[in-house]
Amino acid sequence: MKIAHISDTHFPQIIKESFDRSIEKINNSDIEFVIHTGDLVDRGYLREYEEAIQSFSKLKKPIIFVPGNHDGKNVGLKLFENFIGPLNGVKEGKDYVVIYLNSVIPDMNEGRISNSSFLWLKETLRGHLDKEIKIVCFHHHLVPVPNTGRERNVLFNSGDVLDLLLKYGVNLVLNGHKHYPNVYKLEDLVIVNAGTMCSIKTRLGDKNSFNIIEIDDKIKVKTLRFGEIREREYERKKERIYNVNSEKLFRIVQIAGTCIDNSDIFNKKMFLNAFKKISTLNPDFIVHCGDIVNEGLNKNYTLAAKYLKTPIFFVPGPRDINYLGYNLFPKYFDFIETHVTKKVAFKFLNSCQYDSDIGVIGRGELDRIKQFSRIPSEFKAIVLHHNLLPIENTREKGLLEDAGDILYELTRLKIDLVLTGHSSHPSARKIENTLVVNANSLSCKRQRNLFGNSFNIIDVYKDFIYVSEIQSLSGSRHVLGIWKRKI
Repeated sequence: MKIAHISDTHFPQIIKESFDRSIEKINNSDIEFVIHTGDLVDRGYLREYEEAIQSFSKLKKPIIFVPGNHDGKNVGLKLFENFIGPLNGVKEGKDYVVIYLNSVIPDMNEGRISNSSFLWLKETLRGHLDKEIKIVCFHHHLVPVPNTGRERNVLFNSGDVLDLLLKYGVNLVLNGHKHYPNVYKLEDLVIVNAGTMCSIKTRLGDKNSFNIIEIDDKIKVKTLRFGEIREREYERKKERIYNVNSEKLFRIVQIAGTCIDNSDIFNKKMFLNAFKKISTLNPDFIVHCGDIVNEGLNKNYTLAAKYLKTPIFFVPGPRDINYLGYNLFPKYFDFIETHVTKKVAFKFLNSCQYDSDIGVIGRGELDRIKQFSRIPSEFKAIVLHHNLLPIENTREKGLLEDAGDILYELTRLKIDLVLTGHSSHPSARKIENTLVVNANSLSCKRQRNLFGNSFNIIDVYKDFIYVSEIQSLSGSRHVLGIWKRKI
């Protein structure tokens, strides 16, 4: 099958030549149908909808319209329903299903899939398990997008939505919103963002563009900028691992959220049991991804230094540098920028800002990451506190402010492993060839995991990476996944 993916037309603020050329290309192609992922109009006004619908009458292909945040301004979603139809819907073919849904919060730029829509999506996916190709469309972006500035409009519940899509074997997600085209493969899911087809609102001086997506045994995404074509293609299913007989290279224990203090927030029993278990695991490296103490006070750092005598690599979390912590962290714990061996090179990043939960890396540090990527080591790992990918059971407060640009560069540079420690919930996802692993709280009572407080083991073999979560109190194991290495 072949579809066109367009977005963010923003009538009436259009470049008419771009609109007409795009419609002509689509009409003269063998595309089966078109999906518009939102922001059909700019302010949600009646005259804008009238102009947009009249202009799209030139299109000779079937089209699905998905509402965007601009469509919902000024009670615009009612006009959307009057002119176009339901906000959520399903298009079925013999071997495919397209599920489209509303992610708009009226008069806000931020988005979410509401509880009712989430349950509807779950039931709809469950009812179409027999379809070979499953496509889901909504306006707001599921994962951070590069070259789009500060990360602030990812779906509030993108972690839960992503988890649902992966569980039900969705092949393709189509988004708009950020006015910049981008393609990632995350596990078996191809995530495609469209640029703006004809709006004057382009980013980075970019040209208007749209995507043509062809699905057979592969998913091929072609982005048509005027005067330029970019293509990406992916196998529809990742290669499964059946033989795990491979040379083991090293073991990393990843912890976060110890939150050491004298209050009941710090679960001392969990902490002691966890480190007793860690001592039996013979790790080559122990990495602490931040929030060592509950608050950056001298008494907490004194206590933490007493408990954390095992050789550990540390990066700070927001709790570590609030109050006096900005000065106490380097006094009590060594922060090194890199650690290099023949088998593995680590780059440690401070993603925290004083007295703020918002994380950022910045352009200067990004340049140093690029230099780090040239180190001649077999395996490269980046360690920081804040998240690069959405985490289930959380509202996306933990994403880096510049997550779009950082994630893009780390995948482009083919960094093997990224370790993070925000949001108090474990997660492990492979995006492109980079595995991103988040650690739960090891001993803090503020955690979101039904499995309980935990830490991660990352076993790196010559041919694959094996990630497990270990319960802090009991030591029971939960496998997060096994991923084949690209060497």
